[in-house]
Amino acid sequence: MIAPEHTQVIKNVLDDYAQALNSADLAAIPSFYTQDGQFMPEGYQTISKATLLKKSVGNHLANASFHIEYNIDEILVEKDFAFVVANAKTLQKEGNGETLTGKTSRDLFILKMVDDKWKISRYIFNNVKII
Repeated sequence: MIAPEHTQVIKNVLDDYAQALNSADLAAIPSFYTQDGQFMPEGYQTISKATLLKKSVGNHLANASFHIEYNIDEILVEKDFAFVVANAKTLQKEGNGETLTGKTSRDLFILKMVDDKWKISRYIFNNVKII
């Protein structure tokens, strides 16, 4: 059985991560990842934490203008690791900034306890529907 405090803390981490993405908080986004953390988006190469720290990635996030919301389906905790299955709804402005594209995805987060904090070790998703 998962301790309720772990469940709530993990949910808070993912809510805070979504908020950082939504506000394009370029300084905060890498802080959610472990030193060797990796973001593995569908259709793109793996992005390391070191790459997330680069300005070019930050500029892309700032220009993307999107809103993401995670709904957690399952959390499994085993020692210093947590496995989170979620689905996400994303709205993103396209081209002229007036056209919105919506997507839903299945998301898998592997979190690791580092210095008494849950950090993202791996994040992978696949789009299941474009609206």
